[in-house]
Amino acid sequence: MDKINEIRRLWRERFNDSRNWMTNVFPRIYHDDEALVIPDEKGSGIISMLLLRRYEMLYRQRIIPTGYIYGAATARGQQGKGYMSQLIHDALREAARRGDIIVTLQPARRRLYGFYDRFGFSTTFYIREERYTSKHRFLHDESQYIMEYSGHDPAELASAYSRLTSARESTMLHSEDDFKTILIDSELDEGCLVTARSVDSGDIVAMAIAVASPDSVAVREIAAVDDDAEAAVLDALSRRYPDRMTVVEAYPGKASPVRIFSRGMARIVNVKAFLELAAALAPGMSQNIRVKDPIIPENNAIFIIDKGKVTTARYDDEEITVNLDVDIPVLTAIAFSTSRTGEIFSLPTARPFMSMMLS
Repeated sequence: MDKINEIRRLWRERFNDSRNWMTNVFPRIYHDDEALVIPDEKGSGIISMLLLRRYEMLYRQRIIPTGYIYGAATARGQQGKGYMSQLIHDALREAARRGDIIVTLQPARRRLYGFYDRFGFSTTFYIREERYTSKHRFLHDESQYIMEYSGHDPAELASAYSRLTSARESTMLHSEDDFKTILIDSELDEGCLVTARSVDSGDIVAMAIAVASPDSVAVREIAAVDDDAEAAVLDALSRRYPDRMTVVEAYPGKASPVRIFSRGMARIVNVKAFLELAAALAPGMSQNIRVKDPIIPENNAIFIIDKGKVTTARYDDEEITVNLDVDIPVLTAIAFSTSRTGEIFSLPTARPFMSMMLS
């Protein structure tokens, strides 16, 4: 079986990506060792597939290895037979084997949140949505910025993005290579990446990536040093796409009465590694946590946290007093919640954010 050509065939069958996208973006995101597939009975074709891509996440100033499930699809006429469920099981175990601490994903449709619930995923990623009419003006000091719509250097973008988002408690990170892909994908999707450069320092002080439709412009990510710089890039987008509503999918960390909406899900796949991170963040913590995981056997244990170290005992050890008895989705929901929630369970926690992920 020609694996990559079969994946391309199924990809074209199930997704609406253009020929240009398949030529210019697909080769950048495809790595053979990240592709999980189920072949047909003859072994000459593919029934179901997904990509388990490698990412990193910033979590309270620590970097954690993260898997991202993308391009999950089953051939027409083969849905409902358990093939994707098998692949999700395989992906979670493979992620744990290769050293990922969590696996993340963005459900393509609302009803799929319930599907991924079955495998221990929790809804942990949210956006704060802001809507502005076409008449809204984003006031700022225009003399302070040089606006740029093209010619961006991916290395500079990656560095600026890291700097502009460093105050976030937890966020998915993007490399220089990611930004190359983001720029290509945005151009093919009639989108735009705009930056504001400081006249004084020459540094990028704000950036936003957006996708336009006939009646609106959706800002998928915005990061800035302050409100004035943020207004500068939003004003640049409103000028580039006049007479359209601006919808901003913003980081939910700011104190705001604006509602938040779900964006994605996560699942811890290596409990001991995650709790070792938590123990390092809170060396005075002392807890005995029992975890149940029906998919990854190694996670079924009592995890003893004391003096910055984590040891394990049998799941059914009755001689150990357990402080917290949880399953994987509950542990994940706690771990990736607000710090106020973490205080209730005496765990260091952080609400994560994801943006600019291919979905």
